[in-house]
Amino acid sequence: MKVIFMRHGEGVDDIEDRYGGWGDLPLSDKGREQAKLKLKVLKDLKIERVLSSPLKRAIETARIVAQGLGLKSEKWLYLKERNTYGLMSQEVKAEIKKKYPELHDAYEKDEYVMGSERYDDFVDRLKVMVQKIQEFPAEVVLALTHGVFLKAFCKEFLGKKLDKKEDGCLLEVDIEGDTVTFEGAEGLTFKE
Repeated sequence: MKVIFMRHGEGVDDIEDRYGGWGDLPLSDKGREQAKLKLKVLKDLKIERVLSSPLKRAIETARIVAQGLGLKSEKWLYLKERNTYGLMSQEVKAEIKKKYPELHDAYEKDEYVMGSERYDDFVDRLKVMVQKIQEFPAEVVLALTHGVFLKAFCKEFLGKKLDKKEDGCLLEVDIEGDTVTFEGAEGLTFKE
């Protein structure tokens, strides 16, 4: 099975300097345009199914892309972003730093943030996702997801350290059983 993971377009959280994670904010106008522009690349990939994280910025990107491909998008919980920010999700960063320095400091020190998803639990979710995605009756699936999701996926399944990830970036892999093979990327760069 070929899976093309796509990061959503620019979200409102990016332009309002809010913590993303499980924050559920929509795309910005620029994010909508990024999704439309990505159709040029996606139309040649023979996509049969479009799955999306349940967060608004991914759902909106998936709808734009799916409509452009003549398909419907489906919400799929396994593509949800990692809840890195816990209680801070969706909040304005400057306000958190001022009102809740203990949460901000924990995040900055790479410590557990109250309400967040621990990395090992997230990796377990990624492993289940790899198994479950193969149950869809399709040869080519587009999976709309998020930046931290892609970073962890590349590290855990491809042994690659993600350097930069653009809004709307693409990661193409083949999945067979527990084996995930890198096929290509657009808008992603990896550390040597």
